[in-house]
Amino acid sequence: MKFDVAIIGGGLAGVSAATTLQQAGLRCILIAEGLALDGTSGRDFRRCGGTVLQGDRVTGGSFSGNRLEYIFTEKLGDEFIYADSFVLATGKYFSRGIVADMEKVYEPIFGLDVEYDRDRANWFNPSFASRQKFLDFGVFTRSGCATKNGEPVVNLYPAGEVLAGLSGAQGDASDLIRQSALEAAKAIIDGRNR
Repeated sequence: MKFDVAIIGGGLAGVSAATTLQQAGLRCILIAEGLALDGTSGRDFRRCGGTVLQGDRVTGGSFSGNRLEYIFTEKLGDEFIYADSFVLATGKYFSRGIVADMEKVYEPIFGLDVEYDRDRANWFNPSFASRQKFLDFGVFTRSGCATKNGEPVVNLYPAGEVLAGLSGAQGDASDLIRQSALEAAKAIIDGRNR
């Protein structure tokens, strides 16, 4: 399958980016592992012709140089999803967009660079009501693109809570999440118009 943009994640960030891109005339697919598809925006995305692959999970992708060429999912087997651009909007810990083990914090689909404190003792504040440092950990970006092994992946744009420094767990971050999705969409649209 070939699309202009593949969006990974069906929450607020994924649906906001997908709807904006589809309305701009790009052919988009939204891969949503769960049932999140954010209300009105999800309906708008479908109404304007967007493709939804719901109930499936992206498990990896293939890179060529500094570009992500295609992704694969649990249910599609040997059928890959090719796209010119990708949006990663998989959330943080609870949705498995970011994973922590005893030694590190990592992004599990593509092995992207993650910004986090290497000293695990600093990951949390013992005062439950205090700001928790681990909630700010997330995918590192350069010029809006994710990085892998220190180099930008020029067609992979993280959005929402998967980003370093953005968390909805300690306050209402809906506007910031939506804004990050719109910035990713704008970068993709602007890149196509060059």
